[in-house]
Amino acid sequence: MPYVETRRACQSRICYKSHSHPTFSIGAVDCGMSHFSSFFINDQKIQKGSLVVIPAHVEHSCNPLPNQAWSYQMMHLDAEWLTQLMQELEQDIMLKPKMISSLTVNSPIPLLKPSIINSPLLYQAFTNLNTLLFNKNISTLHKEQYLIEILTSILLPSFDWEKISHSDYYQQFSCKFIECIEDDMENLSLQSLSAKMNISRYTLIRLFKHYFGLTPHAYQLNQKINHARNLLKK
Repeated sequence: MPYVETRRACQSRICYKSHSHPTFSIGAVDCGMSHFSSFFINDQKIQKGSLVVIPAHVEHSCNPLPNQAWSYQMMHLDAEWLTQLMQELEQDIMLKPKMISSLTVNSPIPLLKPSIINSPLLYQAFTNLNTLLFNKNISTLHKEQYLIEILTSILLPSFDWEKISHSDYYQQFSCKFIECIEDDMENLSLQSLSAKMNISRYTLIRLFKHYFGLTPHAYQLNQKINHARNLLKK
């Protein structure tokens, strides 16, 4: 099942810098408390039973409180696979219509805001799903069936789907920037990038932070990390 990756961390004290994933991610807090931060919503403290929904390409960080440990689950769903699933279910009245267009992956830019959900029902459904996926004695067919069933009947219809407002300039800026980054991932400097974008370095940093939640350098490092992860999977 290459379209889903899930893991657990127990009593972790590891902290991560702001980053993003090309996947649609769902996290659950099993124990302890954590600080969730994203440029696109207000910072929040999350605790046992909280679900964190992080759409593809959304900048975020989620770290334990100082001198404390926490335990959590994290699931990453391939955004293109999820988009296809939503399109297959487009006529299902149980699903919110705006989910279909919101989850498309035509461009690698943030489309939806992250959200925090505190629901014992959803937490238990997500935990049961992960438990089944971790079970080596269950067939792949059964796992795929259960994954789709829980996503479409319980989890996805209950999530908040608030779009990030994008101007026409945002679309143009984002697509051009990503094209420049992908053309020269290793050696691109801020000076050469600003020249390609035909804007000052100050404006480039300010606009990028506003639209992506990361600095150009942080975004570049993030892309390298995601690329390395994909290579390791292969």
